[in-house]
Amino acid sequence: MKMKVVEDKQDFLLVEIDGEDQSIINVLTETLNKVDGVMYAGYRIEHPLTNTITMSIKVNPSKTTPRKALAEAFKELGLLVKRLEEEIGRMG
Repeated sequence: MKMKVVEDKQDFLLVEIDGEDQSIINVLTETLNKVDGVMYAGYRIEHPLTNTITMSIKVNPSKTTPRKALAEAFKELGLLVKRLEEEIGRMG
């Protein structure tokens, strides 16, 4: 996943993501929206042929920063993958 910061403020982060489809970005934004202090996380597909997605994160700056929220969301997704691997291991 290649991410490029387009705009970075105390309460807002705008990131361009190349080389990913919307399925992983959808899970990421859903996880971001559950992080304490995140007011909004969403994405838009610039054009179906360019494979570029723009993700925006708006936070309450008294609770978190956009970068901390993003790091927390990635950490939570990592824990989710670990739990899924454990469940699959118990099934087999």
